Amino acid sequence: MVKISKVGLFGKFNDNSVADAIAEVKDFLEGKQLSVLLGNTTADKIQGDRIDNYEGPLGELIDLAIVVGGDGTMLNAARLLSDHAIPAIGVNLGRLGFLTDISFNELEPSLTAILEGKCYVELRTMLQCSLLEGKKEVFSGISLNDIVISKGNSGRLIEFQTHVNHQYIAHTRSDGLILSTPTGSTAYALSAGGPIISPGLPVISMAPICPHTLSNRPIILNESDEVVISALKVRESAANLTLDGVISYHLNGHETITIKRAPKKLRMLHMEGFNYFETLRSKLGWTG
Repeated sequence: MVKISKVGLFGKFNDNSVADAIAEVKDFLEGKQLSVLLGNTTADKIQGDRIDNYEGPLGELIDLAIVVGGDGTMLNAARLLSDHAIPAIGVNLGRLGFLTDISFNELEPSLTAILEGKCYVELRTMLQCSLLEGKKEVFSGISLNDIVISKGNSGRLIEFQTHVNHQYIAHTRSDGLILSTPTGSTAYALSAGGPIISPGLPVISMAPICPHTLSNRPIILNESDEVVISALKVRESAANLTLDGVISYHLNGHETITIKRAPKKLRMLHMEGFNYFETLRSKLGWTG
């Protein structure tokens, strides 16, 4: 772990209600003689020096990103941070908080432990999506949780063909398809019957959403595999391509969608003693 002297604070996306929490984290860090800059997700009305006011690579401006909010806030920040190999840790102001380790009630001792180096980095796989109409790329993006093709506002099923590494898998009629990282296995993919995947495994989950053929079940792929969705048939209204539940593109049926592992991974920071299975028990309400 590198020495931390410059910290980026990323607040819940454009939400002024986290101003008090941001101020408390900022005051604590500055009390430790650290430089603090507010990240681009943080609402403009929240006061503080901002990353956007400076030129140069993000990796030269901050050594650590602290994400204040919930999992959605981390998903927003991850797309920016992964390109610069900046480690990130989350302060949980949300509900489930699979991606935000620090409870706000334990803010000061937790951050103190991190600044003392009592932490480690875990690499999290991300997905990259490319959308072609003919030979022209019309959309691209990366996601930490999942990439979802869904029927949109239509009440009818969509149809598509799936190939993995140029090998034909199936022609599917369903409400859609979820391509998920291990990180995203506890999100939408879990609701579609996909497995919970330990975050360090080098795999991708491919889960159909309410398939017409009931034997069409989730498949676990190697993270090096390339998935191509083609021959898309939509009815009544456009289908949707959604990345991490936020970034979306309307599909008219003429597109070819390629999904594969993103070239860079997110560097998630955990405190010493972090236990993924304890998180599962707590967040999913397991007992016994």
